[in-house]
Amino acid sequence: MFSNLINYNYSKTAILLFAQSEEKESSLKPIASFSKQNVLLWKKMNGKALKTIQNTKLPYFVSSEANQVGSTFGEKITHAIEVVFANGYEKVIVVGNDCIELKSQHLLSAELELQVNDLIMGPDYSGGAYLIGVTKSKFIANSFENIRWQTKSVFTDLQSLYKTQAIAYLPCLNDCNDAFDFKRATHKLSFTDTFRKILLSFLPTSKVQYHFETLFVSCCCSASNFNKGPPLNE
Repeated sequence: MFSNLINYNYSKTAILLFAQSEEKESSLKPIASFSKQNVLLWKKMNGKALKTIQNTKLPYFVSSEANQVGSTFGEKITHAIEVVFANGYEKVIVVGNDCIELKSQHLLSAELELQVNDLIMGPDYSGGAYLIGVTKSKFIANSFENIRWQTKSVFTDLQSLYKTQAIAYLPCLNDCNDAFDFKRATHKLSFTDTFRKILLSFLPTSKVQYHFETLFVSCCCSASNFNKGPPLNE
């Protein structure tokens, strides 16, 4: 995996960008009307995610289909996390490339929460998580690998896996997997946000009726600590 470890060896926490290349992502998630536009859209998304990570000044790794190991999503993400741990880090914060609302402050808050918690999650509105932070001391590879990844059960599966551990939560944000998700997420960005204008230029022009999400409302609060978590997409 690509990493930026030269100047940041003092930190025991690293960020893992677990995402596909724009070409691969474009084939899996055709959002824009035309193929070339779709590749460019995901290039922009990858670039934004990487910039957000770099702004934290924390060490980071980038995992894509070029260096992932395993046949299933669970095997790939578990192996990627183990690589970070093998490089001497005690805590890993995992994010993807599909959360437009993710900011550097969310990552810094996750780093802070991992100092006193074993698991940190940023839930999305579809049963997944846009951010997962884990500690090496409480990481069980086999169990983590068998989470029902890329389903609506990711969030609850992780809660169950860490039910006897200390869990903290970040606010709920939107993950973007289709055109509706993108439009809903861009709707929440400032009208002066340059990235919002770029995204809208790629999206279909059909109207979307926005609606309020109620899923995981109880988890949508600033990172709160729980000694025991209640009964996370690429």
